Amino acid sequence: MRCRRDGWLLALAPDSGDRVHDVTTAGRVEAVSARSGGSTLWSATALVFVGNTLARGLGFLFPIVLAHSMDRHDFALVYLFINLGFFAGELVLTGFPTAMARQIASEKVPSERGAWIQPALLGGLPLLGVSVIAAETLAATANAPAGLTALVVIGLSIDAYYFSVLRGLEEFALLGAYRSAAALIQLLFLVAVVAAGIVSVELVVVIYSFVYVVPIAAIEAARRPLIRALAGARRATRPIRGLLRYAIPSLIIGLSYGAIFGLDVFFVRLGAPGSLPDYLGARTLVQPMTLIPFAITIVLLPKLTRAREDERTRLLVRALVVTVSVAVVGALAYFTIGPALIDLVFPSSYSASPETMGFLALAVGFLGVYSVLTQWWIAIGHPLRPAFTLTAGAAATAVLQLVLTPELGATGAALAIGGGVACALLAIALPTLRRLQTP
Repeated sequence: MRCRRDGWLLALAPDSGDRVHDVTTAGRVEAVSARSGGSTLWSATALVFVGNTLARGLGFLFPIVLAHSMDRHDFALVYLFINLGFFAGELVLTGFPTAMARQIASEKVPSERGAWIQPALLGGLPLLGVSVIAAETLAATANAPAGLTALVVIGLSIDAYYFSVLRGLEEFALLGAYRSAAALIQLLFLVAVVAAGIVSVELVVVIYSFVYVVPIAAIEAARRPLIRALAGARRATRPIRGLLRYAIPSLIIGLSYGAIFGLDVFFVRLGAPGSLPDYLGARTLVQPMTLIPFAITIVLLPKLTRAREDERTRLLVRALVVTVSVAVVGALAYFTIGPALIDLVFPSSYSASPETMGFLALAVGFLGVYSVLTQWWIAIGHPLRPAFTLTAGAAATAVLQLVLTPELGATGAALAIGGGVACALLAIALPTLRRLQTP
């Protein structure tokens, strides 16, 4: 299962002072209490965490089954397509879907929340075409077969829009069910094709890309959140320009994130192709580091939307304490037990040094810290600061990848990511401290 980045850098909160209402699943409108920020944050985070943990637990088995069913070359090729699709797809995945989630959450007329969906779709269509072209260009540069990276981009785009609709509507229980069901169905499909002896790179990419269509159809048949949102706003319209203020910064953030945690596989493919399967094995095992930061940042979007100014600071401190703890403890654990984990779950032909896994874990952990700071800056009305600081981090990562990966292989790629994330985190942490200390 891929490393989901939806809640990490894509959670956008509105300007200070926006006040909205919550719509229950039964359609009742309830005022949101100004004092509900802390407890509601953690109860909703727990809900997302449980659902996402189940999804990741199931999704964790996907690359392991794949590694035991395909040779190293085909395994690396599948995940090359996936990661190139992620990077190229950021043009679609992080702009208008993110802005749509923000606007749905802050819509002052609850029955018209769905009015933001159509302009978000229209804004994303041209970007989808550009993303497909970029994806295929990257695949050709990496000497990979044509066509499959485009499928990944299309599948991810469907997922991103539906995820953002559920997120904006605060359907956190459905989000958990959506992710868990998709991971289970994905794994079952993979096991079925392996058992039938028809597993191939092409078939695995198709399963990976379009598995989310199944739970989307099931959710809409049973609960119809998207259908109801569109029906309630069928006479309401919103201009695309209402999305651009948040779509553009989130697009910059998404592209920068993709350059850090998407093009790493591309750089290893070019600079140290022999170590790519080992690097992907380490990357897979580091994924649990994302669980808690992912859950926190997913919930921070609507909660910061409704919080008062003083509450936002308290929410920020609480979230930072947790994410910093996860980063430090997780990195120490992977430095210690990383190779043993590889030996336990992957075939004997795979390996990863403790340095590779430890540096990757530290980078992933502190990117979670960065994402929390991102939510706060956008919530106070400064969406461009996290966009520009992460862009600086992406540029630093690219330079380090070119220098370190050909020399150090997988460990060089991990160090490059860690260095880039450290630059971005430092660039946003210092002004955050100054801002918090200003009366």
